Amino acid sequence: MIIDCAIHPVLGNVEFNRAIGSPWNFLKLPPLFGEKYRAPFDQMTVAPDEATSPAAVAEHLRRAGVDYAVLSPTTRGYWPNPQQAAAVARAANNLLFKKWLEASEADGRFLGSIRIALNDTDTALREIDRWADDDRFVQIVVPARALATYGEQRFFPIWRAAAERGLVVFVHDDFSTLIEPPPSQVGFPSFFAEDHALRPMASIVQLTSFIVAGVFERLPQLRVVFGDLSVHAARSLAIRTDKDWQSDRVEVPWVSDDPTTYLERHVRFVTQSDDEISPHSTAATGTIGGDNASLVVFGSRYPYWDGANAKDVFPTWSEKDRARCFADNAAQFYPRIASRVSAELSS
Repeated sequence: MIIDCAIHPVLGNVEFNRAIGSPWNFLKLPPLFGEKYRAPFDQMTVAPDEATSPAAVAEHLRRAGVDYAVLSPTTRGYWPNPQQAAAVARAANNLLFKKWLEASEADGRFLGSIRIALNDTDTALREIDRWADDDRFVQIVVPARALATYGEQRFFPIWRAAAERGLVVFVHDDFSTLIEPPPSQVGFPSFFAEDHALRPMASIVQLTSFIVAGVFERLPQLRVVFGDLSVHAARSLAIRTDKDWQSDRVEVPWVSDDPTTYLERHVRFVTQSDDEISPHSTAATGTIGGDNASLVVFGSRYPYWDGANAKDVFPTWSEKDRARCFADNAAQFYPRIASRVSAELSS
């Protein structure tokens, strides 16, 4: 079995603007690849009409041997206007439901993600309630490059709703955000290669915030998947956070376990190229230094250029470890996928 946790179908500019409706579509969407640091080559591996077609994506998944695919369309990141942000999220969810989940080609293979407007908590909670009764929606999606850290109290009701509803929180680095801080602590880089290498930094900040602010301590059922942060990049942070916690824990008494313990319990990482290093680490920490294969879920990031092919990832891993990455970890970590797989196996 293969469960692809990161399929990013494209919502075309014209289609998406029409779905948003007036007056907010009059402000126009930024182009999908309107980044400051656009790659000097094609961002997608297929033609745009294929990336926007449920039939074409379904055929790609069939050829790739994917049994379930979690769809999280790109919606241009963080929107400063809360009313427009809510309209964008609502339109993305409506399109995903009507065009993708209800498509005949889906054949039960497509699973969905709920987009929310983070600058209006009440509206975000209502949007979760709109879709959470449909068990095909397995997660909510939030941008990595937000303007605040996710441990802040204003976001807590959203994480609580996700945990209570059995929805994973997927942290994804959207393209073409309208407003964002510099991608590094020392300002803006000069080249695309720098910017792309720095992409995990925003997710590292958010991961630290979830742990140190005590979100995982307060919500034992919360599950978070990082779409653009490798387990190897997270390890260096976790080791440093562990050491700081040992000396500075008086400041954060609510963090009752080692930070790496929260990471292993609550966090998974979508396949990244540097995960090829080893399924097991010899690091001396004894926690996250042990078993990487349990922390990775497969995600192809189709149709983007930096995606992964199931045939090519983890070539040196054992079949057991590869199977965990391709299906077992996701089936165990996503409550709604677990229920679906269990029902399928028992039928």
